Amino acid sequence: MSTEERAPLLSTRQGLPVANSSSTVQDHPIFLRVCHSPWPWVSQSCLVYLRGLIFCYLTGLAGMLLRYKFHHEYPHNEGKPNWHIFFEFASMAYLLFWFYHLITFCWSFTHLFFPDVDEDDNSWESVLLCKMSPPLQTPKSRKRLYFSIFYTISHVFVFMNTLIYWCILVPKGYGHLPKGKEGEPVSDSTWKDFWGHGWFEPFCILNLYLATSLIALFEIFVLNSIKRQVPVPAHVIATVFFLSAYLGWAAFGKWFTGLYPFFWMDPEIMKKTEYIASYVAGFLCLGPAVFAFMYGLIGMRENMTQKDDGDKKQPAHNRSLLDE
Repeated sequence: MSTEERAPLLSTRQGLPVANSSSTVQDHPIFLRVCHSPWPWVSQSCLVYLRGLIFCYLTGLAGMLLRYKFHHEYPHNEGKPNWHIFFEFASMAYLLFWFYHLITFCWSFTHLFFPDVDEDDNSWESVLLCKMSPPLQTPKSRKRLYFSIFYTISHVFVFMNTLIYWCILVPKGYGHLPKGKEGEPVSDSTWKDFWGHGWFEPFCILNLYLATSLIALFEIFVLNSIKRQVPVPAHVIATVFFLSAYLGWAAFGKWFTGLYPFFWMDPEIMKKTEYIASYVAGFLCLGPAVFAFMYGLIGMRENMTQKDDGDKKQPAHNRSLLDE
């Protein structure tokens, strides 16, 4: 494994490497930026431990969420496979988010503790470490774009899951929280009854529909130094494409299980096709809007972690965003 790929990120004062026969400043690969925090007070070892804790938390939480789905949300199917769970948007968002943290933990771990892996060694340890290491970056490789899109999609889905739940499902009465009768406010006794059945159900709901977005914010602001995604059109198109793919997956889930993931997909509830079309359009438009929100958060973090004004005064033609 190339030692250059494992080297720490250069500081702003050191500058970035210059390509041969070119005056263009080269940027660090996104695979390295995900292994480095933008904050000097977060050391490499601390970053690995933080990623390990988050990954273990998400892994343990996944088992609790499955139990909640099988035994609490769908009690009538207790003891039987309920494939509807795997067609829910929340499940897809959580799976992508978990997979992202699995990858980034493996990359950060090997980048710190095993920076030089012998690729010619066929022992299982070396093979495993090579698989866990950040990929090599070549000039014509599109891996950086693919991972940037994956990074974007995994976080956009999580943010959308939170927005859809708290801004649409809960106000419409399709969330898991108590609701009043015929527009009346929820009584105190109803809330006490909801929280009075133990901590497990509220814990799962708050984690699935809120805590994951808080972790995503922590990831963007603290755990990586990934720059704003470019090219922007490619990321917007990819976001809409994957949201459209989910709608197809949801339609297949309706055929397979007989249940719709969202109430606005059900013709019996919406009554008119125009209403369903408007919700579908809103769902697809929400993706680029959340991407813009995420793009702004990354820009905010970049401005907050700027080490000096040198980069700000650097001519635009000397800055390269090829890796993001």
